[in-house]
Amino acid sequence: MKPKCLCVFLVCLVGVQAAWWNVWPKCWKRKAVGHCSQKIPSWYYSFWSGNCKGFLYSGCGGNSNRFSSEGECQKACTRRHKNREVCSLKAKAGVCQGFRPSWYYDASHDRCRGFIYSGCNGNANRFQSCEKCMRRCSGSKNVKKICEKWTDAFQRKYNLGLQPSRNTSLR
Repeated sequence: MKPKCLCVFLVCLVGVQAAWWNVWPKCWKRKAVGHCSQKIPSWYYSFWSGNCKGFLYSGCGGNSNRFSSEGECQKACTRRHKNREVCSLKAKAGVCQGFRPSWYYDASHDRCRGFIYSGCNGNANRFQSCEKCMRRCSGSKNVKKICEKWTDAFQRKYNLGLQPSRNTSLR
């Protein structure tokens, strides 16, 4: 009796694994931007980070590890798709009176931007630093160097470290 149960279990396990392996190979491929000149916001699965990350697809070439939304990427490439989109959410400053310098990912430009979070009613697309934002959401290389420039500009724009401005514009 026990050997029969074990055989049924193994057959089921092999069937599930076979179905899984048919989907996953595309998710293991490296990001491929392609070779044309368009800049189409797209998503790919980063095997190393275990997250879907944004990039700008050129419009031709590339590979099958390319999705039109963060949710579509998560559904295809993560085992536990929770429909928890983070990087594709629009920036949300909130409605309170706080002044918290933060960063959000702008998928249309594959970059993180600084904004002032009010302290309440925001969303998950909010990071404490440019580097944390870029490492989570973008597939760009040289994050540290890129973020140094953007962080300096953000700090100058809002006089951070000097006297906080009350301007809470997202751009």
